Amino acid sequence: MCPPSPDTNTNNPVTGGLLETTYLVYVDDSGDETQDLLTALAIPVPAWAHTLQTWKKFRRWVARQFGVPTSTELHALDLGTNSNAGRGKLPPLKPGDRNQITSAAFRTIGSIAELRVLTVYAPVPEGSGGLYPQLVAFTEEFCEFHDSHAVIWYDGTAENLARSTRAAHRALPYSRRVLEDPTGYDSSESHLIQMADFIAHSAHHAVLNDRGTGPADSYLREHAYNKLLPTADTPGHVWPSGIDADGLPRYAHRLGIRDYPPKAR
Repeated sequence: MCPPSPDTNTNNPVTGGLLETTYLVYVDDSGDETQDLLTALAIPVPAWAHTLQTWKKFRRWVARQFGVPTSTELHALDLGTNSNAGRGKLPPLKPGDRNQITSAAFRTIGSIAELRVLTVYAPVPEGSGGLYPQLVAFTEEFCEFHDSHAVIWYDGTAENLARSTRAAHRALPYSRRVLEDPTGYDSSESHLIQMADFIAHSAHHAVLNDRGTGPADSYLREHAYNKLLPTADTPGHVWPSGIDADGLPRYAHRLGIRDYPPKAR
């Protein structure tokens, strides 16, 4: 039996989630010495080709306007502040150019209504090492509610990372909806991992902004995670698990990040 339609279930704050499909999920992390986040960009199979072509159209625009070749890897870290910090792979850009590219990236991602974003959070010193199983569990919940399945790709090709992520999948029950072992990607070879990078980095800055910390010149403080998808309350998230004491979907803050804010110890 299919779950209730996301359009009518009051515990699901986001309309239009696709039922009975497969989601291709792209994962990247972000954070600093104060926190860690892990974000999944979930693309339903029927929207995969459109998503890729929409991002490639954005990349062609960046190439024409700012001279950044479509083959150059884009990282939000290189674009999100008015400084020269970052990985140094971009040609020289003015601060206003970086802001324009970042803003256009968010508009591009937010224009694709079928996309869903799932983010988990942990304060350091807990670190991000334990976040991947949490993200897989989140994805399982999401897929169960939508009577759907998922296949996951993540940023990174190190063997120790492959072992730890594979172990998280193989610990799932046979009734699992997250299928197969996860696959590592070199982000320079995947536009969709680069999209996930923008979302993860903006989620990190959204929390910094919410806490009133972080770099004052960060463009992401004003144009971040909570701007990505056009909905109120918890953008891009589905929470079928009930409502908490504050009237929000369980585990969800207004930023829609699981386990943020952290519970008082």
